[in-house]
Amino acid sequence: ETAHEETALTCGADDFIAKPFNPVVARKRVDNIVVKHVLERERLQAALRETELLAARRAQELLHVAEHDRLTGLYNRTAFCRKTAELLAAHPDEEFAVIQFDIERFKIINELYGSAKGDEVLLAIARTLGEWLHVAGVYGRMEGDRFALCLPHDVALEGDYVRALEEAVAATEVDRQVVLYFGVYEIEDRTMPVDIMCDRANLALHSVKGDYNTHFALYDSDMHQTFLANHELVGEGERALREGRFEPFVQPVFDLATGALVSGEALVRWRDPQKGLVPPGQFLPFFENSGFIIRLDGHIREAVCQLLVQMSEQRSSCPPVSVNVSRLEFYDPRFCQNLIDLVSRYNVPPSLLRLEITESAYADNLPQLLEAMAQLQSHGFTVLMDDFGAGFSSLGLLKSFMVDSVKLDRSFFLDDSQRAHDVVESIVELARKLGIETVAEGIEAPEQVDFLRSIGCDLVQGYVYARPMPAEELEAWMRARHGGEVTQI
Repeated sequence: ETAHEETALTCGADDFIAKPFNPVVARKRVDNIVVKHVLERERLQAALRETELLAARRAQELLHVAEHDRLTGLYNRTAFCRKTAELLAAHPDEEFAVIQFDIERFKIINELYGSAKGDEVLLAIARTLGEWLHVAGVYGRMEGDRFALCLPHDVALEGDYVRALEEAVAATEVDRQVVLYFGVYEIEDRTMPVDIMCDRANLALHSVKGDYNTHFALYDSDMHQTFLANHELVGEGERALREGRFEPFVQPVFDLATGALVSGEALVRWRDPQKGLVPPGQFLPFFENSGFIIRLDGHIREAVCQLLVQMSEQRSSCPPVSVNVSRLEFYDPRFCQNLIDLVSRYNVPPSLLRLEITESAYADNLPQLLEAMAQLQSHGFTVLMDDFGAGFSSLGLLKSFMVDSVKLDRSFFLDDSQRAHDVVESIVELARKLGIETVAEGIEAPEQVDFLRSIGCDLVQGYVYARPMPAEELEAWMRARHGGEVTQI
């Protein structure tokens, strides 16, 4: 009998009753087993519900992470586009607009005050958007300092949120003016993907970037046509580069005290079979925005090295030639080594290839720029700050950066007032005290030369002495004007 009991329990029986048995006891034992199973089933159901709740909560958390920006908690690009499409579908009879805005030179805030202050500015914007627009539309952070909104048309254009955002940013107590720029696309075609709507708002935004008088622009069809034309222009530039239609013209630079030729600047020119010589102002800004400028600058630098080799073979001395360096190139970790390899390949002394870096680059990519400058100067390159005075932080830059030379922007010499003269004289004096060479560019009149000579400016460049000229004319011009004499500095 015991063996049977063991077999029954081993096979999964909850209990057993041996004969003879008491019916009351048997019923009680069955009732206990039933209650036990009911309780176990309820426990399992509760555990299942808890698991489902945890799974649902986890799914919500994952969805939130997938749709929201980690810092600000706003929708990210993907979620903004989806939520905007849902908003438009839910309100077919209401007019809406898409807005994009960003912070002018936001990187400067991070560089000067640290990323914590930059995050504070971004969070202030996010809080303000939540306070002002939480029931009005959709808003999100696209990337970096770029934000996007989809608002009812009247709310988008009335501008109250603009003032609120500007006040919120000002309250972060950043010790410089922080400028917000806004681009607006008034939605006409609701079947258009939201990404394209954002692109059009972005075109409007870029139309006012850098304009300190206007911070708000509406998209129009002309912007789209300009965008298409610029895109086509970049395509033409790609073909022109393959066909060798870009070449350096060299504009000589002279010593104001002696009149000697001391160097030159390579300026890119585009020889088009149909259009002739295309002015650089018609293509350089677009190449800069598209990133094509990096390849073009590399092509011109190589052409200048070839020119320097040619002039060295034909003359006992050769003037250094400066080339432009785009701010975008400092994002390339191999940029410095590529330059060093370039002069080594052509056996050109680094002192003959001078590097002109625009003032805006110093405010755009500070850490990489400082490191690159130190490396290039230690290798023998001369670094010039181009367009000095065109920006708003020039004197601070002179204090911070060990440049070899500054080129005074031509805008200084469009104003012939005594006040303008005083400003130029002060800059020249300050540069002299810091041991920095000064170059005045864009000089076209003899009286400008007399003034610059009187205040001790070192070098001058402009039509008053010589225009930019192609390589084949440069050597003949140098022999005719200077009898083959070149003073190097």
